[in-house]
Amino acid sequence: MIALSILAISAFSLWNDRQNAWLDAERTLRNLLTALAQDIGGNIEALDFALKEISVDVADEALLHLPPLARHRILFDRARTVDYMGGVVVLNEAGNIIADSESILPRRFNGDHLDHFQAHRDRADVGLYVSRPFQSTLRQGDFSIAISRRLSRPDGSFAGVVASRISLSKFNALFQNLDLGQEGALAFLRDDGILLTRKPLNESQINQDLSGTPNGRHFFKERSGSFASTGALDGIQRFYVFGRVDGFPLVLVLSKSVDELMAAWRAKAVVQSSITLLICGALIGLTVLFQRELRRRTRAEAKLKRIARTDDLTSLPNRRAFREAYERVWRRATRVGAPLSVLFVDADYFKNFNDQYGHARGDEALCAIARVLDANIRRPFDLAARHGGEEFIVLLPDTDLKGARMIAENIRHAVLSLGISHVGSPYQVVTVSIGIASIRPSQGGDRDALLEAADKALYEAKASGRSCICEYEMPIVCHGQGLPSVVA
Repeated sequence: MIALSILAISAFSLWNDRQNAWLDAERTLRNLLTALAQDIGGNIEALDFALKEISVDVADEALLHLPPLARHRILFDRARTVDYMGGVVVLNEAGNIIADSESILPRRFNGDHLDHFQAHRDRADVGLYVSRPFQSTLRQGDFSIAISRRLSRPDGSFAGVVASRISLSKFNALFQNLDLGQEGALAFLRDDGILLTRKPLNESQINQDLSGTPNGRHFFKERSGSFASTGALDGIQRFYVFGRVDGFPLVLVLSKSVDELMAAWRAKAVVQSSITLLICGALIGLTVLFQRELRRRTRAEAKLKRIARTDDLTSLPNRRAFREAYERVWRRATRVGAPLSVLFVDADYFKNFNDQYGHARGDEALCAIARVLDANIRRPFDLAARHGGEEFIVLLPDTDLKGARMIAENIRHAVLSLGISHVGSPYQVVTVSIGIASIRPSQGGDRDALLEAADKALYEAKASGRSCICEYEMPIVCHGQGLPSVVA
């Protein structure tokens, strides 16, 4: 007990310090990321507002009849106050510049090859579009991105694009003074994985697609989060914090080197661990014995837990295990909007079977049916359970009514194929009746309604002559009654 107490106190202290180091790093990076995202988002929002104003002005036909200088001032003077805004151009439907913030007489340039022009031309619902990085031919190769909006005619047809260039040096200057440690890094990306810029800056990495990297799957699958992983571009182990720039298709990723982040904690851990080991050295034998006993008890508890959720006759999960699985699957189906199906399977004329052949043979028949059920569900989250007596239940996540019907028919035929003699049945062999119900759950839905529907369908199958499948629909529809020779 003394050894365990010392080890526990020491381990807790070290673990707590380690967690605090992670939490402090996450808190610091998260606050920094929030400030950056707000700064970038606010400036891009102001830029977007200016683009919308220019879009409205360009649509005014009276503007076309004004002198070039007056037209230029009306279109672009208000936009000059926006911090991130570089040059603004208005392209017509052919991609030619018809208005240019940097020249009263528009420069001669055709942008129909640009990705933001093509995106707006091909789709009317793009909204604000952030282009891939490019080296501007109008700015001596300066790396830039374009923020653009579609111009549409009154009938909704494509009329061109209004776009503003943002030099990546704007973002690089903002990121330059951030203290992320010697091996820390920052990445600024589009939400499809295209790298816009990063710190430390390496221009050869700009415009790379990181969506297929292990880290990229974290960045683009979730809106925000944190995790530790190896950098895809430089192989350094880092702790990452990432989040979206609200309202825009942009992602910010800040990271610190795990070695730097944990250096102080590791030094303390070495000293504290050495002292603890010296104190506990004389008691290590007792510790080993205690751990051995603890493992034995853990295995026993796990075994008892499995037994409590398993039917001792068929070795299938029991009703309690089914209810636990059903709750999990229902919540998931509600969250993702996936279909969920349930089969109620009942052995036909089973009381007659027990009376005719005895309960031992009845148990053997139930075990045979259980094996059929288990063999006909192959996905990890499918579940067959014994519901009670001669009744079984099958849980089929991500399965619609058509798929559930196919599985049910396979089960019915497989039980028939067992050929277990049953003279008390009109079919002369053991058969099953199956009730099917399927639903796509919604928030606030009654989860018991699906089970009740499947139970009603089973009742209808038994009332319809048994050895058949019924679906809970309006009206109830039955399929495949009787032996295989009479199945349509």
